[in-house]
Order: sequence, then structure tokens, then C-alpha cells
Amino acid sequence: MSEKLGRVLCVDDEPSILRSLQWLLKKEFDVKIATSGHEALSMLRQNDFDVIISDQRMPGMMGSEFLREARKISPRSMRILLTGYSDLQAILRSVNDGEVFRFVSKPWSIKELPRLIADAATVAKHQSVEPASPEVDDGHELDTGAESILLIDDDPMMGRLISEALGPDVKIAHATTLADAVAAFEKHDVGIVLADTRVANQDTTTMLKVLKEEHPDIVTVVYTATTDAVDVVTLINQGQIYRFIPKPVRMVMLKQAMMGAALKRRQLRHNPNAARRHMVERVADEDRAVMFEAIKQSSAVAVASASVHLLQRIGGSFTRLFGRG
Repeated sequence: MSEKLGRVLCVDDEPSILRSLQWLLKKEFDVKIATSGHEALSMLRQNDFDVIISDQRMPGMMGSEFLREARKISPRSMRILLTGYSDLQAILRSVNDGEVFRFVSKPWSIKELPRLIADAATVAKHQSVEPASPEVDDGHELDTGAESILLIDDDPMMGRLISEALGPDVKIAHATTLADAVAAFEKHDVGIVLADTRVANQDTTTMLKVLKEEHPDIVTVVYTATTDAVDVVTLINQGQIYRFIPKPVRMVMLKQAMMGAALKRRQLRHNPNAARRHMVERVADEDRAVMFEAIKQSSAVAVASASVHLLQRIGGSFTRLFGRG
């Protein structure tokens, strides 16, 4: 008998779902099941698992709550949430509190789910575990000398808000277009990106996804007014967004998210192998092409109104960021 690829804990209150998962996974994985979050937490205290798969809608303890607690008990385990697209707030809680590796929508693909779990198990077995982040509250101060923050937003109010929230000594580069954002990486050693999902009437999400794919040690915080759960899930699976902040942005929430991002960035900088725990799905080539064209368009506008050397500067940063010019 071939060796199993990993130990997997499946959590769902519906027996038919658990039977389906067992049937699908048992050939490749050592599969255990639990019918509630409380039962699963008890199993985690006594057993070691590479991957935890949880449904979201369960009585007593929702999947997002369970994965938050599971992360504390078993930080090595990779966490996957099964969910529909109807509960956006639960999705946001999962990424903000449980740092979910992937969201999988029901019904899942019988070809893709085992592949995803195999990838997650490999990461759990061979990559370093990040230490638990200390709780962040208003009593903590951001390490102002450690990281440069890139703010991508064409609203000047946001620049003032982040300066007020983090203090005057924090290094902040403010980009108001996609081209500005690319050029900023040439001037600054950016470790944290704070971005709206739309800037200057252009979508920023594809650039954020590709950026994370090419530079997994960069930590991204996104704020958005969107209520489209599909868009949010795609950003998580392809961009491993560290935190989501709903609009209108509250200063307390912004400060907590950015201090948490600074701590995460510090962990990744000191433990580079742990970045694989945040690996992302590859962005489709056609989506990349659309992104490149959007950046070129914003570059042309900037050149027409500013400097003929801007495109050359952007070109160098473009290659460094995305691996092509």
C-alpha cells in the first residue's frame, strides 16, 4: 500500500457531506471526520493533522469560528473552508481571524479538491510554521523604521487618514494610479500594500494577485465597498489578502489591520520559508494581459502630463515585480 499524502480532518454537521469527502479522499489521505466544531477541536488537541477542511454553516459553532480556534491549537495545519457565496461576513471573518488558505465553493470539483488538499498537505509537512502573532490593540505601536507602506488610492482623504492612524514617522508611499504603484517599487522597499479595489477607475485586484504570486513575502491589506463574495473569495485564493477592511474605513480597524500586517511582514522576513504557506493560485494569462494593458494606459497618461522618463522607470520596476516588461 502506498504511503498516504497527509492526515486530513473533515468537519461538517451533515453525514452525507462527510461520507462524500471520505470517499473522495481516502485513497490518497488518512481521513478523520468530526460532526461539529467542538468535536473537531477536541480531536485537534489529541492528534496532529496536516489539513483541516471545515464547512461554514454548522450549528453551535460556525466554520469561521472553528478555524479561528483551530489555528491556535494547530498552527501547522493548513485550513480550508467549504462555503457558498451567500455569507460575505463569514468569509471576511475567516480571512481576518482564521487566515484560511483557500475557500472552496459547493459543490466542489472532484478533480480539483484532492489536488488542492495535496498541495496544502505538502506545505504543512515541509514548510516552517509561523509563530502566533501577538494580539494587536491600541496599546501597540507600529515599528515605524521596519517597513515601507505603499498606499494605492486616488482619494487624498485616505492618505491623510492613514497618516493620522499610524503617525507621522511611518514611511508611506502614495500611488494614485496603477503606473504610480509599479514605479513606487523602484523607489521604496515596499513590504506592506494597502489598497482600494478600484483606483482611478481601474481595477487593482489583478495586480494585487500577481504581486502576491511573484512576491509572497509582501503583505496586502485591502479595503472595499464591494458586497460581491465571489470577488472577495477570488482575492483570497489568488491574492492571499491578509486583511479586508469594509468601507467606510474606521481608523481603529485600519490601525489594527496595519499593525497586524507589520507583524506578519516581520515574521515572513525572518522566516522566508513560511511564505509558502501563503502561496496563491496562478492568475490566468488573459487576466495578466488585461492588467499589463491597464498599467500601460495609466503610464501613457502620466507621461503625457509629467515626465518622458516615467515609462523607463516603470519598465524597470515592471520587470522586477512581474518578471516581464
